[in-house]
Amino acid sequence: MKTVEIIPETAFRTTSWSGGTTTELFIWPEGSSYPERRFSARISTALVELEESSFTPLPGVKRFLTPLCAGFSLTVNGESVKLPHGQVLEFSGGDDVTCRGSGRDLNLMLKGCGGEMRIVRGAFKADAPMAFLYSERGARLRPARWKPGACRVIPAGAFVRLAPGEYGISESAVLFVIRPR
Repeated sequence: MKTVEIIPETAFRTTSWSGGTTTELFIWPEGSSYPERRFSARISTALVELEESSFTPLPGVKRFLTPLCAGFSLTVNGESVKLPHGQVLEFSGGDDVTCRGSGRDLNLMLKGCGGEMRIVRGAFKADAPMAFLYSERGARLRPARWKPGACRVIPAGAFVRLAPGEYGISESAVLFVIRPR
């Protein structure tokens, strides 16, 4: 595997949901199906088009969400939560979640495996066999063991698979780490 592999948009699949559209960036294991709820990990981006929408109930799924827009006002099990751009919310797929506001977001769903989603800038570690990076504005990415020519320019909106290791990135990006059990 290459240290840094930019995944082309032709590999993504876009479908509709009750509040807009969703684009699946990654699903695991091979042969998984989100509509059939057969998956262990799924990374997606969603375009929320309605001013108010309800999240699909997914009991048994650990979920992470971050806005790529100014932010969202959520109600999670009756509690108001402001989720601004640059923050990640972790919650249960069985939670009752309503979203107010429209815009784009990033999602990580985990079922039967571990992992996390977090915002990174500067030095960070991709410490799992499945690690991905989403660069909203574009950035320069370099492995910690820098060699001439090892720095990669990541275009705005790129979704990247990373080999395990230590990296440095010039701009904020979203890191997804999936740990099979």
